[in-house]
Amino acid sequence: MASSSAHPPSTSGPGASSSGGVNANPPIQASTSTTLPTARPRNPQLSNDPWFAYPTPTPEQIEEELPPYFEGENVPLGPLLDRLVRKGYGDLRYLLAEVLPPLSAKQKPKHIINYATTTRQALLKYLAVLRWKNAVDLPSIPSSSSGGKGQQSGTYTNQNGITNFPTPHSNGDDTSPPSILSNNKGKGKAIAAGEEIPVKGKVSDSRRLAQFMEHQNKQHDDAVIHLKHVTKLVESLRERNPDLLTALSLLTTGTYNRLPTNIIEPFIPKPPLTNSSILSLLKKLNRHVRYRLRCVDYLPPDLVVEGISDGQVYLRGGGENGWKARMTIVGFGEDSKWWLTGVEWRWRNKDRGVNDPGGEEPTKGEGKRFTGEERQSILDLANLDILPPREVDIQQRNQKKDQVVEKVIDGDQQKAVVAASGGEGTTKLTDVEETNEEKNVVDAPLVRIYNFLQHLSLSYQLEILFSQAMALSQGKWRNQLRVEIDRENKTLKVKYWIRPRPAIIAQQQQQAAVGKRPAPAASLGTARTPLVGGILSITLGENGVQPNETDSILGDVSSGGLIPNERVLRLQLGVKWEVGELGIGGGLKVGDVMDGTVLRIDSASLDMENLLMTSARAHAAHLTRVQASSLISSPKFILSLLNSPTLQESEDQNSPRPLTLRIPLPSRQRISSLLIGVSAYNGYIEIEDDGSIGNEGRANRVEMATKSINDGKTRLVDDIGRLTVAVVMENLEDQMRQLGWKPIRRLALRSQDLAKVHLHPATTILIPVPSSLSHYFVTKVTQNGLAFELLKTIKLPIENGLGVGTKFAVGDRVPLDLEKLRAGRKEKGEITGSPFEIGNKDLRKLYILSNALVAQTIIEQQLKERNIPFTAQYPPTTGPGAPRSSSALAGLVPTICVDVRDLLRDGKTGAAADVAMPKVGMQIENWWKGGRCEVTTIVQLRQQSSMSQASSSNGSQPHSEDISFDPSSSIVKFRAKDIERCVPAFLEQWERLSKVIVVAGEVNRLNKLAEFKDIKMLSFDLRTATLSYSKGYNASITYIPTNDSYQVILTSDQPSIPTSVNTDSSLRIQQPHYNPHERLSQLLSARLTQLASEPVESQGSIGKEFFRLLKNTLPFFEQVEKIEKRGWNLLVMDLREWRIVRDHGGRRYALDIILIPSLSHYLIQSAHKPRGPDRRVVDLTGKLNELPLSKIIPKVFDQQKALSLVSTSNGRKGDMPPLMKLDQNTSLLCQVGLVEGVLQGVLNEVDLVIGKD
Repeated sequence: MASSSAHPPSTSGPGASSSGGVNANPPIQASTSTTLPTARPRNPQLSNDPWFAYPTPTPEQIEEELPPYFEGENVPLGPLLDRLVRKGYGDLRYLLAEVLPPLSAKQKPKHIINYATTTRQALLKYLAVLRWKNAVDLPSIPSSSSGGKGQQSGTYTNQNGITNFPTPHSNGDDTSPPSILSNNKGKGKAIAAGEEIPVKGKVSDSRRLAQFMEHQNKQHDDAVIHLKHVTKLVESLRERNPDLLTALSLLTTGTYNRLPTNIIEPFIPKPPLTNSSILSLLKKLNRHVRYRLRCVDYLPPDLVVEGISDGQVYLRGGGENGWKARMTIVGFGEDSKWWLTGVEWRWRNKDRGVNDPGGEEPTKGEGKRFTGEERQSILDLANLDILPPREVDIQQRNQKKDQVVEKVIDGDQQKAVVAASGGEGTTKLTDVEETNEEKNVVDAPLVRIYNFLQHLSLSYQLEILFSQAMALSQGKWRNQLRVEIDRENKTLKVKYWIRPRPAIIAQQQQQAAVGKRPAPAASLGTARTPLVGGILSITLGENGVQPNETDSILGDVSSGGLIPNERVLRLQLGVKWEVGELGIGGGLKVGDVMDGTVLRIDSASLDMENLLMTSARAHAAHLTRVQASSLISSPKFILSLLNSPTLQESEDQNSPRPLTLRIPLPSRQRISSLLIGVSAYNGYIEIEDDGSIGNEGRANRVEMATKSINDGKTRLVDDIGRLTVAVVMENLEDQMRQLGWKPIRRLALRSQDLAKVHLHPATTILIPVPSSLSHYFVTKVTQNGLAFELLKTIKLPIENGLGVGTKFAVGDRVPLDLEKLRAGRKEKGEITGSPFEIGNKDLRKLYILSNALVAQTIIEQQLKERNIPFTAQYPPTTGPGAPRSSSALAGLVPTICVDVRDLLRDGKTGAAADVAMPKVGMQIENWWKGGRCEVTTIVQLRQQSSMSQASSSNGSQPHSEDISFDPSSSIVKFRAKDIERCVPAFLEQWERLSKVIVVAGEVNRLNKLAEFKDIKMLSFDLRTATLSYSKGYNASITYIPTNDSYQVILTSDQPSIPTSVNTDSSLRIQQPHYNPHERLSQLLSARLTQLASEPVESQGSIGKEFFRLLKNTLPFFEQVEKIEKRGWNLLVMDLREWRIVRDHGGRRYALDIILIPSLSHYLIQSAHKPRGPDRRVVDLTGKLNELPLSKIIPKVFDQQKALSLVSTSNGRKGDMPPLMKLDQNTSLLCQVGLVEGVLQGVLNEVDLVIGKD
């Protein structure tokens, strides 16, 4: 049997809807026939009960049951794109304006790349969301006749070329329209404007299904709840009892007569009044109102009746600009009561219209009238609560009267109402008087309505002031105004000059550290409240002026003796001006009440800004005067300015500074001033420099000083002094740069070290002195003007974690007196009127003087380090030695005079001091140029040069261009370009020159002795000393500084005859002026160098030894030529040891001739004889044959004995014998003068011995 049951169709495909478009491939559906087949269809979701059987719905029916989903329900992506664009633009502006400018060129690309990367990622995410949305949710287009074309394929291409791929819910049959619709002409049907477009797709279908299921669940829940409710109701149902009275009334009369009257009357029409009845009624009302005002009710004196007409009384209260009211009477009997029919305000809000309320041009004379619910609420409150009659409770009135104490003093009258308790000073009323008073007490609805409307009017005014204050706090007074309103107590507080209170965390931590209890919570809450400068408290209360006695009497007369049971409240808006924590100063303390007579609330023009500006400007002007007085009276304030400070009031009421202190600043170009005042808007001290235009650094300093003062970090007098000093410093720096100098502000010292020596960079300018790297020309700005000094820096050893190091410190400081310099000059200088200014000429002279003093100090310091006494010799003011210049500096630079023995006492050659005059002068050169100075040391020699005029020019430059020599005056000048080493350089140069100078000095000194009479100085030119040590024999001594040695060149004035020596020796041609001493030239040079390097034991010992060497070696070398003629060869072994060698018959013989250390005798001995402590034979000439000196020496001794006796007779007692035999007649010691005969005798004997062999 074939089953005809239907299955639930799929509801997810968009093609299932009959109205959603053309379905190209409709799904196969089950039979939808409503005719019941033979077998009952079975729905698997239901039972077989016939009462619940229903046909299976078609897909179209299911599609209709699903809620539609339209394009408007989607979340728009436009705001997301807008936010993305705004964020990218904002980040780009911040990048270009804030991030990139301070960075270097290497750092900028990194931030640009980061910005580009972040922005690109955000755009890609947005694009991904947009493409996904276009792919899954597409608006549907109504089908058309040609819509079937192009839809048979598996994909659909929309009009914009976007390909929509098949989605899972469509099973490859996507009939979705393009995501971007076009209203252009074409085959498709145009979409009507405003037509909602249904959307189909994955997300939309899911949303529709979710909404459908939620709706079904809610229906099921509601059904269950309703069933429960019905079940409970069914249990309580009862059958109704019959209403017999109602049934009888309806059946008898045909209506129900038991309805209330208030329900029946509105439906029963009343007859209309005629015009005459209306007029008569209004006249009756007027008479009744006038009667009530004159005879029945108590009328307050402050309530003015302007007129009675049209059944109403027109009242005015609160003054000329208070309020107006209209009242009437309800009823004509004793139970009639007052009724308020209208009210309007007469006060005005500044710069606003009449109906706002208030206005500038009240042409119509009307105030603000209330309408609508606002009017009705006021009328209901007045008519239902205020105006209804009240019973007069005498007991309660007396209790209130006993609690009120009023005391009014007006002239000589005093009125007091005190508690009637029977105490002293009270007045007891009699029973009759109390009874009469109780009879006259009446109800006072007019007093109540007056108090009510007056309170309401002032409350509105208070709210208007509050709204104005709130607008100001969001406008020009932003962050400087705090508005608080207490509507219960009707108090408005406006606090101006708001600042955050400093944190007290550090103080709490310190208290906890020392064991103190922390502050209570209440005080901590108070500490978190901001600081305020002042507080304006506007309070609604009985602040008005009490009536005097005359007004009271007139009021009693007009009231006819009636006493109201209500008291008239004289309400008014009172202003109280208190001083806050930021507004103290000049005698004002926190909480003091300022004089508020100038603060008056004008109801004709309510202006909170005017009230606030008046108080703030007066407060700011007071604080400005306080700051000005403390500033000018402070000893730190610079008073030595050209013009004294002045106070100037501002005529412009909108100016932020009502009072300004003008302080003139020193300037060489144009006059400028510092403007100081307290701002009325924020209470901060404002400092303005009118000379900072175009000078960004100067403007930044003023801004930083203002911020520092307002933050409480510094004081006003200190910052004003710093700003003034900064201007002076800028002028000085510009002036110094114009002079070609390079000013600096600080040394290589720590800040605390600079503070100790008062060399703060803000007040000190340093110019490096060319003559020394450690000296500076200092210009300081003090309270009394400019001060100049000369400063020296030194290095001190310090110990740190890394070891021992050095640090800079301040050494000597020499003040420079400008006034003394100006007084000592002859020429007319620049005149400056301010002590903070100096002329270029005076400044340059101080700099030149400091440079010269530095040079002088350096020279003196070098002399002090060597403990050399000196004197400073200044040029005379008049006479031949007076300076020719008219400048005062010409006589301020001295010449340093030093004793030559003190200066040269540490020299190696002690005799060098004897060749110079007693005084040595050290002159400072080139100091007048302002550059690096030089020192010339002048030494005059005692020895006059004997050079010819032709050689004088050559001798004037002995070693270098730094040394000059004048032969005519024997003056040597040593020029030192490095002034810091002028003394050691001179000593070094003098030490070099003294090597030769000493020779000349020794010759001059020894020439006076009998032993050295034949030694004479021939010439001297600082390079070479030429002397004659024997007749015809000269010695030239030259000092070579490269190796610190002497060179001795020996010459002779006597020509020698050329002779030839042995044939086996080389031919030697004698020079025309040959000196036989030339063989010892190098040895003599070495010995002189050695003697000069040894310590001096006794004065003149070096010269004596050297000249004795020259004199006592000469007799032997004069015989050398004769010895060589006899076949002997000379071998020089040492300066005092020589060996003569002769070869004969295949044998070699040798004799040693030695000049003993005393340089007075020669020792002749065999060369074969051992010497020294080790008894070693000096073998320099090969194998030697020993001569029989034991036979030769006695013979020679006997031959020369007679001559030796003559020499002995001429000698002194105690001297050595002229001739002696030693070593068992193997050695012979002879005097220098006997060497010629002794040597000839020895050689003759040796020739005889050699000939026998």
